[in-house]
Amino acid sequence: MKSLYRSMLAAGLAPLAAFAHFVFVVPEPGGASAKMIISETLQPDEAVDARLMKSTKLMLRGADGKDRELTASAGEKFHTLALPGGGVAVHGAVEMGVMQLGRAPKPFLLTYYPKTLLGNGFGTEAVGGKPVELIPMGKPGALVFHAVANGKPLVGADVVVILPSGGEKRVKTDASGNTEVFTATGRYGAWTRFFEPGNGEREGKTFDELRHYATIVFDVTPRFATLPEATSSFGSVVDNGWLYVYGGHIAKTHTYDTQAVSGKFHRVRLDDPTKWEALPEGPALQGMNLAAYQGDIYLVGGMAPRNKPGDPADIHSTADVHKFDVKNRKWVPMPALNAPRSSHDVVVIDGKMIVSGGWNLKGEGQEWPATIEILDLKAAKPVWKTEPQPFKRRALMAAAHDGKMYVIGGLTDRAAVVRDVTVYDPKTNTWSEGPKLPASKALSFAPAAGVHKGVMYVSVSDGTLYRLNGATKEWDVVGKGTPRVAHRFASYGKNVLIIGGADKGANSDLVEAFAVGN
Repeated sequence: MKSLYRSMLAAGLAPLAAFAHFVFVVPEPGGASAKMIISETLQPDEAVDARLMKSTKLMLRGADGKDRELTASAGEKFHTLALPGGGVAVHGAVEMGVMQLGRAPKPFLLTYYPKTLLGNGFGTEAVGGKPVELIPMGKPGALVFHAVANGKPLVGADVVVILPSGGEKRVKTDASGNTEVFTATGRYGAWTRFFEPGNGEREGKTFDELRHYATIVFDVTPRFATLPEATSSFGSVVDNGWLYVYGGHIAKTHTYDTQAVSGKFHRVRLDDPTKWEALPEGPALQGMNLAAYQGDIYLVGGMAPRNKPGDPADIHSTADVHKFDVKNRKWVPMPALNAPRSSHDVVVIDGKMIVSGGWNLKGEGQEWPATIEILDLKAAKPVWKTEPQPFKRRALMAAAHDGKMYVIGGLTDRAAVVRDVTVYDPKTNTWSEGPKLPASKALSFAPAAGVHKGVMYVSVSDGTLYRLNGATKEWDVVGKGTPRVAHRFASYGKNVLIIGGADKGANSDLVEAFAVGN
C-alpha cells in the first residue's frame, strides 16, 4: 500500500484529497517548536513526503495581537518550526496547487489554513482573515467548535474532530455554526472545508474553484476544580492536604469599591476538590496572600477600598495581620506590620514569616517600602523586624526554596515590568540575583510561583509554565495553560495547580492541573 501511495503522490497531489490528508501544525513537548505535517492524524504519515508543502506562509501571533512570520525547516516527513516565547497562536496558509479529481468537472486550487493555539485554546480568539476557520469556544469539559467562512457562521458543515483519545468523530455545525459539546481534556485536532467559485492560474494550470480546508490543533488543560467565586489578586495556601483560598478582587479589572473585593474564606480537600467548605469570613481585601505554619493560616496586609460603588476610588493598604486558628475555627489578631502594605507576598522559612515587595496605598498617594518585614512565629512575643530590600516593586511573587526566598517578577516604582528574580538568604541576611525569567518582560507582571517536589515553578501571564532547571540554572517550558495574571500556584501529588486570576478584564474560577511528574 505504501509503495502504491508513493507512486500516486509522485504522479500528482490528487491522492491527498482522496485519502483525506490535511496539513496540521503540531506543537512539540515544551512548546519551543512545532512540526508541520500532512496526515490524517496528529502524527507524521510515513507514506507522505512533507516536501510537497512548497508554498507556505505561517505567522506567530503574539499576546499583543501582532504577527511575525515564521520560517519552516523542510524535512522529508515533516517541517520544523521554531517558536519564540510569548506566542499565542500559529496560523497561515499552505497552497498545494491546482488539481482535478476523477470526473470532477472543474480544476480547483487547494489551500490549507492550519492554526495551532499555544496553550489553552479558550485563551485565544479567532486569528481572522482566513476564508474558513475553526474557533474553540466554551471551557474545559464543555468545548464547542465554531466554524466560520468569510466571517460568517458556517452552517451545516462537516467538522471532523481528532479526539484526545486518538479516535475521530465527524459532526455537523448547527444554525449558529457550532458543533456539539466535547467534554474530554487533552490534545484536539479538527478540520472542516469550504468551497467557493474562483478563477486563476498557478504554474501554467488554470482553475475554476477554490477549495479551502481549515485545520486546528490545541490543548485543553484538565480542570482540577472550580473556585467558589471567580477572583484575582487573592490569597491561597496549601496545608495538611487542604487548599485554602481567601478573598480577592471579584469585579471587573480596575474597578475599585467596597463591593469589588471579598472577604470570603474557603478550603477544599485536595483529594476531593469538589466540596468546598466555607470558613469564617474576614475583612474584604485584595492584593494580599496567605501563609501556613504549624497548622494555622496567616493573612498579611492587603488593600481595602473605602468608597462605595460609583464614587471616586479611595483605596488604602492595611498593616493588619490575622491568624486563622484552624482547630477553633476563628480569626485571631496578630502584631501589625510596621507599615501598611499590599500587592506584596509572604513566605515562611524556618518558622519566620517574611513579607517582601508591595506598596502602601494612601488614598491619593502611595509609598514604596524599601525593607522586608520578618516575624519570628516561634517567639513567645513575636515582633516584626525590618531588613533592607534592594528593590521597589509590587505585583510580584515570592516562594521559599532551599531555605531562601525567591522574589519573582513584578512592577517597579517606575512602572517597569521586570523579569528579575531576587533571592534572600535569611541565614546570612544577604541578597543575590537569580536567573531572570525568559521571554517578554510583560509576561512577568503578577505571576504565580511555588515549589513542587523541590523544584521551582513559575506561571506567567500568557499561561506558560516554567520550571527552574537545577543543572543549567535556566527556565525550561513545561506546559501552557490559560492566560491570566494575579493568580496562584499550589502543589499536589504529581500535579502543579494554577488557580484563579484575571484576563481580558474578567476574573477566573478555573483551577488547572499540570502533570509534571515526581
